[in-house]
Amino acid sequence: MSGFASKKAHQPPETVVGVEGTAKRNIIRKGGAPRERKGDITGKSVDDGSLYYDGAALDAHDPNYNSEEEAYFVKVPSVVSALHREEIAQSRLTLTQYKKAVQPIIAEFFVSFDVNEVANSLYEIDAPEYSYEFVKRLVNGAIDREDSHREQVSRLLSELYPDILSSNMIGKGFERLFEIVDEIEIDAPRAPAMLASFVARAVIDEVLPPSFLKDNVVCNLGGEIIEHAKLMLSRDHSGAKLEKIWGPGDGRPVEEMKVAVDQLLGEYLLSSDINEAERCLNELHAPKFFHEVVKRAITISMDKSDEDQAKISRLFAYLASSRILTQSQAEQGFNRVYSLLPDLSLDVPRAKSIVEGFVSRAIADDVLPKEYAAPVPAPVDA
Repeated sequence: MSGFASKKAHQPPETVVGVEGTAKRNIIRKGGAPRERKGDITGKSVDDGSLYYDGAALDAHDPNYNSEEEAYFVKVPSVVSALHREEIAQSRLTLTQYKKAVQPIIAEFFVSFDVNEVANSLYEIDAPEYSYEFVKRLVNGAIDREDSHREQVSRLLSELYPDILSSNMIGKGFERLFEIVDEIEIDAPRAPAMLASFVARAVIDEVLPPSFLKDNVVCNLGGEIIEHAKLMLSRDHSGAKLEKIWGPGDGRPVEEMKVAVDQLLGEYLLSSDINEAERCLNELHAPKFFHEVVKRAITISMDKSDEDQAKISRLFAYLASSRILTQSQAEQGFNRVYSLLPDLSLDVPRAKSIVEGFVSRAIADDVLPKEYAAPVPAPVDA
């Protein structure tokens, strides 16, 4: 790797891609002005620009070379260990304290898949100088789980970049995993292949630049893992394939999901088997779809007995206590029901009072937050 990285001064990050329709993409991360941090720390070593740069993009013989653009680049040292050491020295947390702080965040994510909760928690910890440790533990925690969990981890990295996680910290997190892959492989023999898939997916999602795979340190640490990632990225239609590297997950058609939800709710109302309902919901591998489960459960029970409606509330309470249904998903589902009230009331005149009963029970069962209030209906145009 060259002794200098090229970064564009005081410009927002942008991505430059190669020829449209090709699997290979040259991505240049041009970091913006450093974010202000606590104390006198500038945050330069954890900014939103990559410290792994694609030297070919600044080669006059490269088809992506732009001589006018090069004039706006400034040279900064790619070796930032001194800056990073300074940030750690001024951190309010030790590494051990940071590890203890992020472990429950990761554990909760694998239950709820709530991206916003993770982002808020990391923001409150306010220790980006250690965020590589979060990446390492997050990916490591997904290795012995299901493909649906790995898909959610890849999406989380994409969602947190660049505001919470920089590409440099994500890359450093993978480097730490390369260092301990032999230990991970003892319990998870497929760990190297999975890490290669995570790295390749991160490049496709543009949270790591392709030049990460050219860095000599990365190549020496990752060895066959990096070679495997390069191979996956070099194949035809690699982008489309890697976007589904962890399988369909919650990518099945929405209409198919709705049919599956209606079936499991119908069976639950007949059998009252709450464990079977939970199993069927988990098999959907779509926690972000649970607002639809809430909406459909309430609307389906509208014209049914009070006992059936109470069963649905018990299901909500069970899912919430099991941390399968988050309050944010429940609230979104209830809000959607309220938006349908005018139409529902045509078929079920008591619809409003029925929904209010669901709300009261949901608040009492901690399915909804105590301060939940029904959304104000949009004004009807005259």
